[in-house]
Amino acid sequence: MISGDSLYGKDPTAAHYAAGGVDEAEALFGAPLPPLPPCELDGRQPVWFVRLHPQLRITYRRLLEAMVRGLEAPMGARAPAPAAEQAEYEAALGRMLRAARRSDRRQGLVSLFWLAHSKDAAACLAEYEAKKPVVKRLRPRLPALLGPIHKAVEESARTTGLPPEARDRVLQGIHPGNAVTDAVVGDGFAFVHTAIDPLDLSAYLAPGGLRLPDEVFREIHQVLATEVERRFKERERGLVVRLERHFGAGHAALLAAPGGAARVALHHAVVEYLFADASTLSARLAAAPRVRVELDRRKSWEVAAAFLDLATAVRRFEVICHLRDRVRVAEGLAAEQEFERRLRAGDRVFEFAEAAKVSNNAVNATVLFLDLRGFTQTSEGQISEGELTRELYTVFDAFVPIVRRFDGLVDKFLGDGMMVTYGAERGDAKGPLHAVRTAVLCQEALARLRQQGRTAFRMGVSIHYGRVYVARFIADEEEVQTTVIGRNVNLAGRLSSAAKKPMDQDEFTDPGAAHVPANPEISVTVGPDGALFNEGIALSRAGFVQLETLVELKEVYQGPVRLMGYSDEELGRRVLLRYAGDAKFKGVRATFPVFEVEPEAPRL
Repeated sequence: MISGDSLYGKDPTAAHYAAGGVDEAEALFGAPLPPLPPCELDGRQPVWFVRLHPQLRITYRRLLEAMVRGLEAPMGARAPAPAAEQAEYEAALGRMLRAARRSDRRQGLVSLFWLAHSKDAAACLAEYEAKKPVVKRLRPRLPALLGPIHKAVEESARTTGLPPEARDRVLQGIHPGNAVTDAVVGDGFAFVHTAIDPLDLSAYLAPGGLRLPDEVFREIHQVLATEVERRFKERERGLVVRLERHFGAGHAALLAAPGGAARVALHHAVVEYLFADASTLSARLAAAPRVRVELDRRKSWEVAAAFLDLATAVRRFEVICHLRDRVRVAEGLAAEQEFERRLRAGDRVFEFAEAAKVSNNAVNATVLFLDLRGFTQTSEGQISEGELTRELYTVFDAFVPIVRRFDGLVDKFLGDGMMVTYGAERGDAKGPLHAVRTAVLCQEALARLRQQGRTAFRMGVSIHYGRVYVARFIADEEEVQTTVIGRNVNLAGRLSSAAKKPMDQDEFTDPGAAHVPANPEISVTVGPDGALFNEGIALSRAGFVQLETLVELKEVYQGPVRLMGYSDEELGRRVLLRYAGDAKFKGVRATFPVFEVEPEAPRL
């Protein structure tokens, strides 16, 4: 499963200025990191599919053209202010921002909107530049014009048209997670550069721009890079420890690459370490002619602060680019056709227009229920609440590592059970296979606990695959409870706990009567009236059909009983599947075909 934090991490060997790890992102954006919506998979790459209203690009392009006309005007000539174009763009941007904020529910929709819009806007500028080459020369002056517009609209969207104060405080939370938005809007790079690679810092370092002349920044940067090279050759322990911690085993190769020392020198841990050695660094900076002139007219801390501000902005932009690489913005007929195909396949598409929405927030997911047997009798017997709680801790503590091992997410604990999902956070077609593995190992873990005398519980497990809706319930200013709801969740719950008393085997003809189970202690049977008895692992027909696409099922016969089986590499043995019958649930018209999962005994 792809967690929100891991989306921020970048391979250190591919980084230019930042180390690429989650700790680096936390240093730049705060901890906990701002939330981001769940991803889909494009191959192995986690991505967001985003549709922006066409009016946003149209109005942005008009504003760009008006700004460029003004910047092109001869010295002394007065170009018309882009008032009409700016108002049109601000109106469209504000409507979409407010819609995104109303629908956000602390899942990061606003951050995703700014990532997508800035990516699309930078691409729009690149297209304009290809047609009008003079734009390349004027591009560094655009952030100073665009920044105030974006900041004003964002600030207005945060405070306009929102619910009453008390309700808004709960819906947005104490920590609204605006750090990504603030970086996109405030640093000046995101709307004029499509990627970190071609970033030309010198173009942004005009006096009065980022508070440091170009030549001064470059001299400081060069001094730091030289210091990194020197200290690394001398194997200075303080530097080496930081390189190993933040850049890993590849730090030597990174330093040896062209420009490697210059990139490493901007990393927060390295630059802070170098600036902490005031006596050595001050002398080397004072020896640099342009820096010396700057130090004569300004205080040293002001020069250092201006340099560090820019270095931080550049590193933030690198993480922003890394996140934007995951954004797929629909643009053009081919992209729209691909998005339609994705929608039909069940992938989420985030749409930002007059009303922000998430298409296909109902996703194909696997739901696993683990339902303990004997809980009611135990809780009403001669056992204290504390003893019962400790016994539940013993059982569930054994299950959680197994769930995590197979990429499951514990949706909730149900007192006498657990609900686990696979694929709710992102698409996971292998969910049924992961769920079967989880169920097998959890049943075996419970059996070991019974043998050790640590519990008397038995368990019914159910696995179902189908469409579920992802809902986010706001608990308070800090907590958001994400869960899945819908008919398929209810059916999965019924499958695990439908009938808990074994039926009289003489009263019906069991379709598997001649079958000898691999483990007689656990079993799934269905009576002639459709009543289900589950003290084993029950798999729905939908789960069986999906599992069939993931493994090679082969027929296995035990006497007259036909089973299906496959070899599971993770479990190291064969898993058998037996049709148990058609279950009937109250309130559900159709019958519900059920299969029993029977793992062979573990190999010693």
